[in-house]
Amino acid sequence: MTAAAVPAQRLGLRTRLLLGWLRSPPAVRVLVVYALARVFSAIVLAEVARFQVASTWTPAHPGYGDMLGLWDATWYRRIAETGYPSAVPLGSTGDVQQSALAFYPLAPFLARLPMLLGLPFTWAGSIVSLVAGAVAAVGVHTLVLRALGERSTPAVARRGAWSAAVLFCVSPTALVFQVPYTEGPALALLVVFLGCLQRERYLPAVLVALLLGVTRPVAVPLSVVVVVHLAVRGWRGRRAGAVLGGREALRCLVLLAASGAAGLLWPFAAGRIAHRLDAYTATMGAWRVGGQVEFLKPWWGISQYVLGDHAGPLLLVAGVLGYAAWLLSRRTAVLGPELRAWCLAYVGYLLLVLDPFTSLFRYLIFLFPLGGLVALRPRSRPVLRAWVVCSLALQVVWIAWLWRFSPPADWPP
Repeated sequence: MTAAAVPAQRLGLRTRLLLGWLRSPPAVRVLVVYALARVFSAIVLAEVARFQVASTWTPAHPGYGDMLGLWDATWYRRIAETGYPSAVPLGSTGDVQQSALAFYPLAPFLARLPMLLGLPFTWAGSIVSLVAGAVAAVGVHTLVLRALGERSTPAVARRGAWSAAVLFCVSPTALVFQVPYTEGPALALLVVFLGCLQRERYLPAVLVALLLGVTRPVAVPLSVVVVVHLAVRGWRGRRAGAVLGGREALRCLVLLAASGAAGLLWPFAAGRIAHRLDAYTATMGAWRVGGQVEFLKPWWGISQYVLGDHAGPLLLVAGVLGYAAWLLSRRTAVLGPELRAWCLAYVGYLLLVLDPFTSLFRYLIFLFPLGGLVALRPRSRPVLRAWVVCSLALQVVWIAWLWRFSPPADWPP
């Protein structure tokens, strides 16, 4: 073999590998990226564990497995191992105490399946999150591809779906896909629900909405998405001269009712379990300043605290209106009514019920459709690479700053 033949052979091998990669099914490529991203997160978490001091959760310098069980994973472990309390726990003065009633049951109950094999909860819950996250990643690609494919060229649709899936896998808070949290199962169900809407498969969407209602408190915005979907469908039907049949209209009504009921399903169930109608909201209030859930007020107060009594609220309102205007603009129209409605309704829901603290970073992972907009420009590869690098860097910051616990108290992830 001559020296000149060696570079040619190497180039041929690289070309064959590249062609094999490009010819592989999109789902396979997404899963490869997802697996590599999870390895990266595991390495970062294992490295951060070297700096973890002793706490009620871990010894000093724990291993990777011990680091999986921090924060809310403790509550999910209690649910998986012992279930829920039969009454709302009260303090000596009658104030409501923190308890498992504030946490939804589906993910920890799913973790009971691998626990039957003898696995501890942290590893069992991690498996549930990993599998659900993989399903969600593939679903994100499929969902965005279909949405963009109806409103742009095939090339743009492929680029947008790929960027949405990649950014989903490497997002700054993507560690939640390998710790015993509920984001993985909730995101998997959400992409399936939105996909059912895209295909007008209403009865499967009913079941998925109800499951989402016992997975994580993100089901309330679903009814807004359903209303928008049905309104757009009705408008298109009138333009085409099509009449909605009685059976199809019934399916639409059932879906609308189920999407509304999904947001109330766990609060109602928690009330029945604890024999107190407001068991869920009262328990949620135990984590809030003042001991109760307040609508909108925390955002208003934090804006005044950070930016001043007048400038803070003005900038808050301007930011919300600017986001809504951008999301309703022509630039984002390629996402379609369902994905845009979700991104708008979900942010409105966060503003309504959330206290604006550090957990907000984790909640923003549900805005995954926006990742598809990165690829709308013709020369989008450098932009996507820059977003990936920034996301991975921020993931290191998030794990080191928020997931690592500094006793006696710390900011929650």
